[in-house]
Amino acid sequence: MEKSEVNDKLKILLVEDNELNQKFAIAVIRRLGYSYELAENGLIGLNKFKEGNFDLILMDIQMPEMNGIEATVAIRQHEKNNKVQNPIPIVAVTAFAMDQDKRNCMEAGMSDFLTKPYKPYDLELKIKNFFP
Repeated sequence: MEKSEVNDKLKILLVEDNELNQKFAIAVIRRLGYSYELAENGLIGLNKFKEGNFDLILMDIQMPEMNGIEATVAIRQHEKNNKVQNPIPIVAVTAFAMDQDKRNCMEAGMSDFLTKPYKPYDLELKIKNFFP
């Protein structure tokens, strides 16, 4: 579990179990000057979400313990139970690019979808869609 020291302009929760994908996303997030916390699976991500004050979640789909769909459903339920006015944007980041995969993510409550592998600019665009 890693925490950045960059700045507090935008705080991103990166929920990703693959070390290579973590390093790539973190490099992009750092280059953009945002801060982040890393969660290695959906269960850790859910707990960090409940404890932290994040602006955006980048959520892998296939992870141990709790996958991205289950974590997103739990986050949306937590927001509903706590009457959150502005739900946190959750971007699915996945190698699964079929239409049904995208539908499953959106039905779970995700806000957007990014297919792996992606270029740094693709991730930057997704983030800037929510925070221009």
